[in-house]
Order: sequence, then structure tokens, then C-alpha cells
Amino acid sequence: MSHFVDQNLLMEPVDKGWRLLSSFRYYSDTLNQTITVPHGFFTDLASVPRLMRWLVPVANAKNRKAAIVHDYLCCEAVQNMYGIDQRMADKIFREALAVCDVHPVGQWVMWTPVRAYQWARGLFK
Repeated sequence: MSHFVDQNLLMEPVDKGWRLLSSFRYYSDTLNQTITVPHGFFTDLASVPRLMRWLVPVANAKNRKAAIVHDYLCCEAVQNMYGIDQRMADKIFREALAVCDVHPVGQWVMWTPVRAYQWARGLFK
């Protein structure tokens, strides 16, 4: 069963984002392995244009962990390390949202713009 191995999330605010003060692990059933987000990783949590924030919630305490895992998995070097592509990273994001106990409608509301953005950039694979 997918789960966050580390329950405590230590971060510090930095210019336009957050930096992890300790490593952070998530076990993914989809990937069948543990993803380790390293100490010092920078994240903006959720890149949601202001115009869409009424529809798509910016990362909050409930979905923050899923947003961090997704930001990490969006790095090309990390995708190569885990042998995944952007579509798989987005699938793991949706899985992690479920683990965070985000309602299925909320999962869809957060996941759909992520996929649409990738399609618009020509990265939809």
C-alpha cells in the first residue's frame, strides 16, 4: 500500500518557495519502490497560475506532501534515475493525493491541469 514513510516534513521558506530541511520518503505502489526526496530540495509546492487558483487549490497542509513528491519527479534526472516519464510522475502525483486523503474530485481537479500543461508543452507521452 502506498504511504509516506516519513510523516514529519521539515521545510524552510526561501525566495519564491520552500527548501527541505531533511530527506523525505514516499513508497509508491505504482512504482513499486520508495522515492527519496533529498535534503535541500527546492519546491514551489504547486505552480498554479493566479487566474486558476479559484478552481485548482494551491498546495496546502493536506496536499503538500504529494506536491513535493511530484515536483521532485518532474526533474528529468530524477525521471531517468527511477526509469519513469512525465506521465508516470503525474500518475504517482494522483496516487500520492489519494494517500493524503484528498477527495477523488479534488484529485481530479489538481491532476487534470498538470496533464493539460504537459500536453500544451508537447510532453504528453
